Amino acid sequence: MKLVKTKSASGDYTVEINETWCKGCRICVDLCPNNVLVMVEVPDRWEGSIARVADIEACNGCGICEVECPDFAISVYAPEKKKAAKTEEAGQ
Repeated sequence: MKLVKTKSASGDYTVEINETWCKGCRICVDLCPNNVLVMVEVPDRWEGSIARVADIEACNGCGICEVECPDFAISVYAPEKKKAAKTEEAGQ
């Protein structure tokens, strides 16, 4: 299994793609509102291409790619948002 993690310079978002699970369906690329993902040719794969992060700084952490991926090959992490949510829950 090949996991590729791409973290934004600010550390706000991390996109992780499991390249072994990606079948190259393009759903994530087509649905991303900020053009964070692109398809790249991978000649040794029968599908011919897989998704990769092209512009992590454009990621807004919406998670559409993660939710719509039929193969669960993408994960989106927003550590600061998770930390803020936990702090809010603790304060209630």
